[in-house]
Amino acid sequence: MIGKLPLLEGKTDTVTMMSYGFDPYLSSWSPYHGAIYAVLSSVAKIVANGGDYKKIRFTFQEYFRRMTEDPTRWSQPFSALLGAYSAQMGFGLPSIGGKDSMSGTFNDIDVPPTLVSFAVDISDKQHVLTPEFKRPGSKIVVFNIEKDQYDLPVYSQVMDGYEKLYKDMEDGTIISAYAVEGHGLAEAVGKMAFGNKLGVKIEHNVDPRDFFAPAGAISSARFPTARWASSPSPTP
Repeated sequence: MIGKLPLLEGKTDTVTMMSYGFDPYLSSWSPYHGAIYAVLSSVAKIVANGGDYKKIRFTFQEYFRRMTEDPTRWSQPFSALLGAYSAQMGFGLPSIGGKDSMSGTFNDIDVPPTLVSFAVDISDKQHVLTPEFKRPGSKIVVFNIEKDQYDLPVYSQVMDGYEKLYKDMEDGTIISAYAVEGHGLAEAVGKMAFGNKLGVKIEHNVDPRDFFAPAGAISSARFPTARWASSPSPTP
């Protein structure tokens, strides 16, 4: 969501930006990884829309199965909160609010471990970037994040890439961007192509396993020399 601030008089170019991140399938596999990538996904969406990641603040919505005297049931919120804390420390960005619920159980049915990250930012309308392809012949570039041996993001590489992304957006090199999530590049490219009905051509040497994998990010560039794009999600 991007919206200009309402005023009683005059005009303003200031906008507020808000995004969210959460993958229930990843979080069910690992609440720790799910929380980390929820934070990363919410950041990626702000960056893909032209926001400066360094200004972001978070608020978390947590929803877990009912806590009982069974100690194993307490592991999910503990693991998820550790993941969210790790991501905040990795980015150097704080969460300034949140809400939690431990009543996500009905009879023998439990909700998946849920930690949704909401990212908020401020910018101005000149810096806002929309995801649809804008010009025929634009080059598509993917920005993949680096992961360590535990399939966790290398934050220094992510932040360095987001810095370069922001500069390339400011100078007009990148004219469209989309943060890739659980359904991969195929979903992202499709949605970007639908916007202005320009279509898209994917070269035959792109591996279908990569094209549909839940990882990577995408951008449409004005010039063939553009180097950067948007952000990622892991594969459980």
